[in-house]
Amino acid sequence: MEIKAPMEYVGDRVGAKFKEGMTDIALEYIAAIPILDGVSIGLYALCSMISKTFAKLGVIGVFGYVFLVALF
Repeated sequence: MEIKAPMEYVGDRVGAKFKEGMTDIALEYIAAIPILDGVSIGLYALCSMISKTFAKLGVIGVFGYVFLVALF
């Protein structure tokens, strides 16, 4: 077993946890894509009756909201 400096050990542990966490977030986001597509299409159809710009912002908002849900 190799003896490391304390800061190097902590840095390695934090880096490993960060990579593991990012992988989990990416997998959750990928798993939500089919549902996300359906919701986005429906929202775009409803909001496009009012305005195309509003519809685009709504779809962007859906993707952003799902990203935040997957993040937390």
